[in-house]
Parts: sequence; C-alpha cells; structure tokens
Amino acid sequence: VKIIISSGINAEYGLANSEALKLARQVDPDSRRTLAVITKADLMERTTENRLVLEGKSIPVKLGIIGVINRNQAKIDEGQPIADSLEEEELFFKTNYHYIAGEMGTPFLTKRLCQILLENVKECLPELILRITEQKVIQQNILESLGAKIDDPFGMLVQLLYKFCQTFDDNMEGKETIRLHNGKEISGGRHLFQQFENTICSELDLIILPEDIEQQIEDEIMSSSGAKPPLFTPNITFENLASNQVKIYVRPVKKAIKKCCETITEITMLLSKEVFRRFPNLKREAHHVCLSLLISKTQAVEQFLNNYLKCEICYINTNHKLFAKDRRRIEEETRDEEDIDGKFEKRNIKRIKALLDLYTSIIKNQLMDIVPKTVMSFMVYGFKEDLHKELIQRLVDQNKVDQLMKEDMFIEEKRGKAAKMLQALEQADAITCLMD
Repeated sequence: VKIIISSGINAEYGLANSEALKLARQVDPDSRRTLAVITKADLMERTTENRLVLEGKSIPVKLGIIGVINRNQAKIDEGQPIADSLEEEELFFKTNYHYIAGEMGTPFLTKRLCQILLENVKECLPELILRITEQKVIQQNILESLGAKIDDPFGMLVQLLYKFCQTFDDNMEGKETIRLHNGKEISGGRHLFQQFENTICSELDLIILPEDIEQQIEDEIMSSSGAKPPLFTPNITFENLASNQVKIYVRPVKKAIKKCCETITEITMLLSKEVFRRFPNLKREAHHVCLSLLISKTQAVEQFLNNYLKCEICYINTNHKLFAKDRRRIEEETRDEEDIDGKFEKRNIKRIKALLDLYTSIIKNQLMDIVPKTVMSFMVYGFKEDLHKELIQRLVDQNKVDQLMKEDMFIEEKRGKAAKMLQALEQADAITCLMD
C-alpha cells in the first residue's frame, strides 16, 4: 500500500526551508508521495517567491501544494461558524490569487485528498482483493475449526463420544494419526509396538545368567545333597536354579505393562484434546472414564501375567519340546568332554549352566510373545470394546449435559471475533467490487 505524506507548512516561516518538507524528503526523496499544505496563507507575504510556491513552481511535490486559511484563536473564541470561515477563505484566494483560487482552500484540500485516496486504492485494488479473499478463507477456516453454536447439546454429546471411540480405534489400527501442535504425527498402534520392542524385548534380551552362576550351581548341588557328598545331581537342583532365573523376569514384565498403560493413557489424552477441545468439562470427565477403565484393564493384564509367571516359576517343564531336543545335544557334548579329561564335577556344572541358559531362553522367548498378546487382548481390545459403553453410561445424563457441553469461554470469544472479522471482510469485498 502506498503511503501518502501530507506535509503541513506554516506560512509565517520560510516555505522552502520548512522542517516538515525536510522530514518528508527523508522518506520520499523524489517527493512523489508528498502533498504540501500551507497553513495560514493569509499571513504569507505577497512576494513573487511565495506566489511561485503556491503555484507549485518553487517546491517540487508531485501531489501538489494547497494553501488554506485556519481560524485563529480569537475567531474561535468569538464562535465564528466554520461556514463563515470557509467563505472568508474563498474570498481571500479569489482576491489575491484569482488565477489559482480554484485549487486553493479547505474544500479543495478535502476533494484532493479523497481523489488521492481513491487513486491509491484503485492502484492497490488487485492486491487488496487478493488479501481480502485470503483473510476471508482464514476466518472461515477458524469458524469451521471452532464449530457452530450448539443447537442440540444432548445429540452432540452422543456424537462426540462415538467419534472419540472411533478415532481411538482407527488410531490404534493405524488408519488415522494424531497431529501434535509441533506438526508431528503419532500412530497409537505404532507407538505401542515401539513400547513392546523397547521395553519387554530389549530388557529381556539384556538379562543373562549372572557372573557367579557357576558358584550358585555348586552351592545348590551341595545344598541338595545334604550331609552326604554329591554323587548325582538331583532334579531339584536344576529346578531351583531355573525358578530363581525366571523370577528375574517379573520386573521387566511389570515395567512393560506400566509403559503400555502410560502409552494408551497418553493417546487417549491427545485424542480427547482433539475431539473435545471445545468442551473442557467433557474433556476432563471423559479422561477420568478412560483412566478408570484403563486401570481395570491393566489390573487384568497384571493378574494374568502374574499367574503365568507363577506357573513358570512353580513348574519347571524339562519335557518342553525345545528343551528336550537341545538337552540331549548339551548332555552329549559334556559327556564327550568328561571322557577326555575325566573332570566330572566341573563338566557337570558346565552342563547345568548350559541347560539353564537354554531353559531361560525358552521362557524369555515365550514372554516376548505372550506379553504383547496379553496387552493387546486385555488392555487394547478389551479397552476398545468397553470404552463406548462406559462413556455412555457415565456421561450421557440429562442432568450433566449442560455442564459437560459448556464451551470454553475463549472459544466463544474467538468465534465472535472471527465472525465480526468475516463480516467486515464481506463488506470490504462488496466495496472493492463497486470500485473495480
């Protein structure tokens, strides 16, 4: 947009060296956007130099030079009407500068300013129309994102609860992602899979037999033999050692359950912010319902996996197909080594260590498979199946609807501002159409 500079010059002082003109030239060196207004023209000396100034021949400004006469303080105090002041102004210029009188005075200044404004607007019109159109689209998008005023709170509540459940389902299935304020998108199913990989699988992989396992084996053999020196290794020795190793898996399993619960909680919070963003009370209450339901599903997962681990700890299945298969190989290898050097005790400890490593690896792999399945079954699918029913039962109540569907005051304010702005833009658009 072109900025017009109206430079007021007091006729009582030097016109050519006016401070106002000097300031104008700093931002408009060629004086293409400057309009000079000489005030108190009646006090100006009637010299040739000043006449040339009024004629625009002395001071080069493209938009022209216009002289005006202002009422002095005495006439203002006397209450002189503006109409009388304008008549005196017109008479002065016709008497003293009759050849340019039509281009002097306050009425002509008003007309000239309107003409300049109109020309400026027409010059900027294409860009102005484009900006108005862009702003209209922006304001319309804001109004659409904020939503219309609610006519049926009860019906909208039911729709929003269904949408929330459907969005959660789609997000966990990878059909839809959550877009965060920083532009990052999150897929709930992918996020949960990463927890399986980073927590249960990674942590279980890090668990190996302790460095002093051979000493533990020797101590367990001695303890199992009682007061007699060990002749054979009883089954209880291996079972006790294996049970102790399985117990170590309890901690990472519990940690994995906790991480998965936190992940689903985070996803429901993000979804509630998106779906219920207009209604803070509904967002808060829906989150409480989700959290309560998720806690019950988490407890079911914990109970199932705790029972599973108890079973693994209580019964060491040495008849497991994978264990039985590799067990024969390990025993044959250790038997061959015994034949070479005859060190039975040392080879026996090595054999038990190898069997322990084999057995715990089998249990570890089973946990890597069963933990994700249990979480998905109880915590994800179980949660999805009961979520809509829980939300409907606990939130769809005629006594709660008005409070739950109360909009955030900032949203109401923002909608009002956007509507007023859109209305103003519509009016501006109509005006530009008339000017085009």
